[in-house]
Amino acid sequence: MKQKLGTALDEKVITALKVIAVKEKRKISDVIEEALKQYLQRKRGRTVERTKGAIPASPKVVRAILEEESFYEA
Repeated sequence: MKQKLGTALDEKVITALKVIAVKEKRKISDVIEEALKQYLQRKRGRTVERTKGAIPASPKVVRAILEEESFYEA
């Protein structure tokens, strides 16, 4: 079930949001919901849910790579 949520956003964010929604022929609420879902997944520590072919690997493999100590070293 969906619920309404009221919030105040920066005018530039709203404008960018509207542009994306029009380009993608989607509702603004759908764009916001997708963005929030992605944000919440990152906060929960989920690294990859699926790839679009750029990295043909399962989330388990990608997570293992990211967890290697030397991965983030410069």
